[in-house]
Amino acid sequence: MEKDITKLPVTALSEDEFWTSEEQVAQAANAAYFNLENVSQIEWDGFTEVMYSQTGSTKEISTGGINPGSSLVNSLWTSSYSSIRSANWFLDNVDKSPLEADMLSVYKGQMRFIRAWAHYRLMYQFGNVPIVQQVLDINEGKVPANTRAEVLNFVINELDLTISELSVAEYDPEFGRITPWAAKALKSRILLYEGTLAGDTNLLLESASLAKDIMDNGGFSLHHNYTALFRPEGDGSNEVILSRINADLEGQYHNLGQMLGPVSFHASWNIFSPTVALVETYPDINGESIQSSPIYNPDEPFQNRDPRLTQTVFDWRETVNYEGAIFENTGSWFNFRKFIDPSETSEQRSHNDHIIFRLAEMYLTYAEAINEVQGPNQETLDLVNALRMRAGQGAADDGTDILVPPIPLAGMNQDSFRMILRRERIIEFVGEGILYYDYHRWKELESTMNEPAVAVVSLEDRVFTAPRDYTWPIPEFELINNDLLSQNPGY
Repeated sequence: MEKDITKLPVTALSEDEFWTSEEQVAQAANAAYFNLENVSQIEWDGFTEVMYSQTGSTKEISTGGINPGSSLVNSLWTSSYSSIRSANWFLDNVDKSPLEADMLSVYKGQMRFIRAWAHYRLMYQFGNVPIVQQVLDINEGKVPANTRAEVLNFVINELDLTISELSVAEYDPEFGRITPWAAKALKSRILLYEGTLAGDTNLLLESASLAKDIMDNGGFSLHHNYTALFRPEGDGSNEVILSRINADLEGQYHNLGQMLGPVSFHASWNIFSPTVALVETYPDINGESIQSSPIYNPDEPFQNRDPRLTQTVFDWRETVNYEGAIFENTGSWFNFRKFIDPSETSEQRSHNDHIIFRLAEMYLTYAEAINEVQGPNQETLDLVNALRMRAGQGAADDGTDILVPPIPLAGMNQDSFRMILRRERIIEFVGEGILYYDYHRWKELESTMNEPAVAVVSLEDRVFTAPRDYTWPIPEFELINNDLLSQNPGY
């Protein structure tokens, strides 16, 4: 069986020395796992209305300055093809090892997952991109782009093979390994995205079917407390389908707490902060929008609200004592509470895992896909209410539960349920790095990202040029190196 995923991989793998034992194969696999996304994925929420980012790479794009030389454009392209190269190198060589057929399939499935996802991220952001299925020599770098449809077909076929390869009976991996459920979750997410973009009923129904399979047969369950799920005590939760493991070891811890916290928390930087748009998205305790709520009081914005508001955003009007850690009002910015570990020391060694897929996403994927095809029903509304009620567990200041009434089905139609589902995705997943893809597929960026980002004061004037900015430019260096590629329209 594979070695502990928290062990650091070797930094250089020689083909002459490797592939002679399962231990060496495991080391090569561990190296590829470091290509999985990590907590820095939060930056992508900075391309939506609900979060502001002070990083230059985010601000360049959110303020309309995207160009073929943009650092995030370049890093997405290079990191994705680097992931593809790592997976290809593994798949090109692993058959040299003495592993039995079933274990070979298990290892191949994990690498195929990484390769498929990297191709999809490239396709989603850049459109037509080259499919690369083997390690290319330096003189083989001129590769023509495949069409978006060809890339999508490749990704789906790869994930189908991945699911098959990882479904051998004896594969019982430790937490953090790619499993058939993770592959199904990725495929379900992709089909929801593509089904939304294309208005394709068949894709939406297949997405829903995969999500239902995970819900019914995967053995997962919602974590008992929303706050705890995103702190170290939530690592290993039965809600998590796949996470990037961040052990408290040299080279594996991160500084997310420092990136999110105010200056009063170990001289943190507050690089990523919530906006008014996020705060106003949370409904009242009954699920009613605050714009129409009879119980919402703008002078007491945290009273009678969905409990996830106080579990996600600190009250900016006062100094907060959060389990002994003091968070002072910054005066102009809001601060995330989500992901903050109050027991963290001044060394700023955050080590909570980065959740990549979790059961709550499958709930909302299933509900959204079914609503788009059939409209609302009690089953899908129950999934939303389950997340709302989970948010109340242990949410009071004294650790007791807050009663969250269920939203009733009476009077609901497809449009009103769609609004609830979109709102639910925003407040459930903010900071987890997937909301940009939602705003993108809902075609809401051209409206939301042409409004200023505001907290206590205005933070940033934003610019989004549609339809151009829905597809990013091919990096300039790649066009110079590969004259078989052509630039996307508008750049």
